[in-house]
Amino acid sequence: MDHFELAGKTAALVGAGSPAADAIAAAYREAGAEVVPVTRLENLETPFDIVAVAQDAFLAKPIAEIGDDEFERVLAANLGGVFAALRAAQGAIRRPGRIVVVTSVLGERGLPNCSAYAAAHGAVHNLIRAVAQELAPADISVNGIALGWMDWMHDRLDPADPEAARAVRFTILKRAGTADDLGALAVWLSGSGAGFVTGQIFTADGGLTTHL
Repeated sequence: MDHFELAGKTAALVGAGSPAADAIAAAYREAGAEVVPVTRLENLETPFDIVAVAQDAFLAKPIAEIGDDEFERVLAANLGGVFAALRAAQGAIRRPGRIVVVTSVLGERGLPNCSAYAAAHGAVHNLIRAVAQELAPADISVNGIALGWMDWMHDRLDPADPEAARAVRFTILKRAGTADDLGALAVWLSGSGAGFVTGQIFTADGGLTTHL
C-alpha cells in the first residue's frame, strides 16, 4: 500500500474542472497529496512533485466539414496544453518527479468522423514517448493514460442514443469507465511503485481496443 501513498507530495493539476481532472484530484487527495489546480505551470510558484494534465476537447465531424479554425482549436486544446506543461515541468518539478497525461485511445485507433481529435491525441502519445526520453536523466517519469468510453462523456455517448449504448457494449467489460478506474491508475503512476516506468501509454478502456 505504500506505493499508493502520496502524503507530503504536491500535485499540480492542469485542466481542473474537467471530469478526468476532477477524478484524479479526488484520488490524489485520498492518497494524501496536496492538489494545486493551475491553468499553466509557468504561473505556479509552489514547488511540486507531480504533474497531471487532463484536458480534453472532443470533435466529431467528417474531415471535409472541419474548418481550419476548428482543427487548430482541437490541436491547441488537446495537444498544445500538454506540450506547454511538459516544457515547463522540467525546470520546476522536484526529483524524482512524476508526470501523468490523460489522453484517448483514439490516438492509437482512429474512428470515422474523429480525424482531428484522433490526430491530436496521436501526437500526444508520441509526445509522451519522446519527452520521457528527454526527462529520464533528470529522474522525471512521463506516462499517459488513454481512456476509452467513460461515463461522463455525454458529448460523445448520449445515454438516450441506442448507438451509444452499443458502443459501450462493444467493450469486453460491457460498461463505461468511471472516475475510480482513472484515479487509482493515476495514483499508482504518481507514486513509488512506478519508479521504473516511463514513456508508456496505459490503456483504461475496458478492453475496447481489443475489438477496434
